[in-house]
Amino acid sequence: MILVWRNEESSIRYVEGAIISALRLKRFWRRRGLSEDEAMKRAVKQAIGMIKVSGLSERDVISTLKELKRMTESVLEQMGK
Repeated sequence: MILVWRNEESSIRYVEGAIISALRLKRFWRRRGLSEDEAMKRAVKQAIGMIKVSGLSERDVISTLKELKRMTESVLEQMGK
């Protein structure tokens, strides 16, 4: 097994990247003909796997995910959606 040292900022970026990667994977599975629910299920499973190896505590992961959610909601609000 190879261990990779990450500092906190790179671990946070890894969690953020896991979400973007999952979104792209969901789109991939949809193009392959999977239902929305099945594509989402597979993508979420992949994201959780990535997040688990980020090195962040569960508390920090949740904080990062909530921050992403707040940012997305704020952008949507500013766009009038």
